[in-house]
Amino acid sequence: MMHQKFVWRWLLFCGTAVLLITILQPAHAQISNPGLLITEVFYNPPGEESEREWIEIANVGTAVLDLSDIKVGDEEQSGGGEGMRRFPEGTLLEPEQAVVVAQTAVGFRFLTDNDPDFELTDSDPNVPDMRNYLLWATGDIALANDGDEIVLLNKNNFVIDSVNYGDRTTFFAPAVTAVFEGQSIERNPANCDTDTATDWQPQQQPTPSTVQFDDACRAPLNPAELEELPPIGAIQGGGEVAAAINQTVTFRGIVTGVYEDRNTSGTTFYTAFVQDIPGFEDGDPMTSDGIALFLGRERPFFQTGDQIRVSGLVTEFFGLTELDDNNLDIQVELTDQPLPEPILIDPPAGAEALAAYFEPLEGMRVQMANPARVVGPTFSSCGFAVVSPTVDTPRIFRRALADSIGQVVPILYQSDQFCDGFPHVKTGDLVSGLVGPLTYNFDQFKIVQQAGDELAVTSGELPQPPTAPTLGENQISIASFNMENYFDLIDDTGDDSEPKPLELELSLKQQKLAAALTQTLNCPALVAVQEVEKGTLLDELALLAASACGFTYAVTHLESADVRGIDLALMSNPNLVMVQSARLMQTCTVLETEVNDVRLDCPAGQDVLFSRPPLMVKVLVEERPFTIIVNHFKSKRGGEAETAPWRLAQANHVAGLVTDILADDPAANVVVLGDFNDYEQSPPLLALTENGNLENVLLRLPDDVRYSFVFGGVSQLIDGILLSPALQDAVADVMILHVNADYPDALSVDVSPEALPFKTTDHDLPLLILELADLPAPEPGSVATAVPNPDPSPTPINMEPIDHPDDIVRRRMGWLIGGLALLIGGVGTTVFLIRRRN
Repeated sequence: MMHQKFVWRWLLFCGTAVLLITILQPAHAQISNPGLLITEVFYNPPGEESEREWIEIANVGTAVLDLSDIKVGDEEQSGGGEGMRRFPEGTLLEPEQAVVVAQTAVGFRFLTDNDPDFELTDSDPNVPDMRNYLLWATGDIALANDGDEIVLLNKNNFVIDSVNYGDRTTFFAPAVTAVFEGQSIERNPANCDTDTATDWQPQQQPTPSTVQFDDACRAPLNPAELEELPPIGAIQGGGEVAAAINQTVTFRGIVTGVYEDRNTSGTTFYTAFVQDIPGFEDGDPMTSDGIALFLGRERPFFQTGDQIRVSGLVTEFFGLTELDDNNLDIQVELTDQPLPEPILIDPPAGAEALAAYFEPLEGMRVQMANPARVVGPTFSSCGFAVVSPTVDTPRIFRRALADSIGQVVPILYQSDQFCDGFPHVKTGDLVSGLVGPLTYNFDQFKIVQQAGDELAVTSGELPQPPTAPTLGENQISIASFNMENYFDLIDDTGDDSEPKPLELELSLKQQKLAAALTQTLNCPALVAVQEVEKGTLLDELALLAASACGFTYAVTHLESADVRGIDLALMSNPNLVMVQSARLMQTCTVLETEVNDVRLDCPAGQDVLFSRPPLMVKVLVEERPFTIIVNHFKSKRGGEAETAPWRLAQANHVAGLVTDILADDPAANVVVLGDFNDYEQSPPLLALTENGNLENVLLRLPDDVRYSFVFGGVSQLIDGILLSPALQDAVADVMILHVNADYPDALSVDVSPEALPFKTTDHDLPLLILELADLPAPEPGSVATAVPNPDPSPTPINMEPIDHPDDIVRRRMGWLIGGLALLIGGVGTTVFLIRRRN
């Protein structure tokens, strides 16, 4: 057993004071033994027990052992009230020899006519005394007849051997059977150490200082054969909710895996999975033989392959049956036990059939057939998604919530923090060896892979990256670009949810963004930006792209109310585009959003609708008026169904803005684009187009390329470019440049030439090309100047017209040039960055 019982740590406090801190670990944890074992215990002697008890300790190894820092006692936990003693300095023990530690030399001599090697209480000056070890325990060693523990500690206070007898099951269960007065318990043979009661026998005639090595070790008796407990299937039952819900149960099983995950606030939680011992299942295919144990913040002291006895309260956590961590009792009975054979899975597509298929397997050990095909790449929290070899479609699409996606099986690694050895795969790669317990979270059943090095991956080379075409005369391009947490180095919120990149991470991010803007998108005239923290970050990006684009982007950015600080912005080519005005189009809603936006005072009973209000920018493109509305709707964090009304209300508001614009000018050129965080046929996207005022031109793309995001292995179109009727016939081309969604997050910090275009962000890049010649020519004498614009909504945040962004860029040019030189110096270098999170 490889677990520490406790650790002593010395901490320097304020440079002078030293504090001693005791960190307790589970009492039945031990580390590997150096060859020193407790071999006989005489705890129930006739007569005066306080004088006549003794303990025998033997060297069962092949090397001489120094016992100077070895302790023995009956206190199993640091700080307890029983006893712990240390051997005298310089004590050595030869191989296959034993020493006896007696309560008193006088008492031991009365029973055996011999002297012990050491005594606990001084009764004979010729027999060395054991030394007190008050750092561990302050009491006396007194072995209880009804049950007690004897513990050996090494110099670091790790448990190296232990035994419990009678009614105590601290280290193993069942305990060594209690004996009658005058008998001892003896390890026989002396070198057998299975950490079970099987190692011990009652000895009618105690044999102090004599150890037996000749007999063969006995195989441990499985406690399951001695104590009948209900199978896990009886606890799980055959329904969606456990049969024993809200009941305290006791069962035993084999640990099949552990999952470690950290939440957004930085707290790490642990979950273990336990399955019936092979041969002890209930035999009912409709009930699961496995169950999850929620351990809270406690790192498990047991390992995969341990047989454990568990008592705890059965609960349901968002669809996963698990035992609660409060008052959860776990005892390791056996180690290195064979794991149950995994069940081969090939799930159906339909939601109802999927639930019926997986529910009887929840918590059990399952496996995918080889080779599984990757449909969702490795993400930063150590996971990817696959389908069975029997699935013949290259990817699984979801156009609407009702679409079947059951064939996708997400794979989690046993830790979402430390991904060493876990493969970085892209869509289309093949993976063999996927096996682990089946969990359920975020509305999907998932396999928790326990060992990354057991996977075999067949991976192709990175493809030739797609790029935007060269524009023809009188053509312009418009892109939507979710930059995924484009944050600076400053902690503005003090909130753990705010990304805080390292300086090198930010440099790499900007190199990737610049490459996407210039090489992949070919410097569009208009770029609708989502997920940027500050306008200064876009100014820096504009400078990085200036050389390749031949111009410096103007940046239109207004601060939003988003709690994390992510905003919307518009980048524009000042040679083609003149910005006239910019407004955040906020409004109120009867929905409870809890969004705080001090710029809008909502009526009683209403909340602010948007944390990221639509950014409406009035521009002139080659002197033709355009209204650009940049969007980033509410995410599905908090639940897909729970957040759906929020997105629908946002869509209705944006649709109302467009209706008002077209009511004033039916021929207005309106572009509504961005990240809508919902499927292409979802109610919010349908609400934007149902009155005919807008067309999502991305829907013109063929099915196999119509996606911009891959979540949990499901390809979906959640970004959009919607055009008013005046622009719909002017579409020269529309495309989605697939350079991000299908590729692992590891590429996001790889700026080598072959990897630079890939995984800049988690969204692919939608691009629209318009034929300006198909639009009405600007009226002669039209004036291209920044002018105020009437509010198109009854409840917008009415921002004053902003300065021309080129003026902003010029004012910032001086202090940005130095930073630009540093960034450019890093271009072309290959850097793989792994940020360790402690």
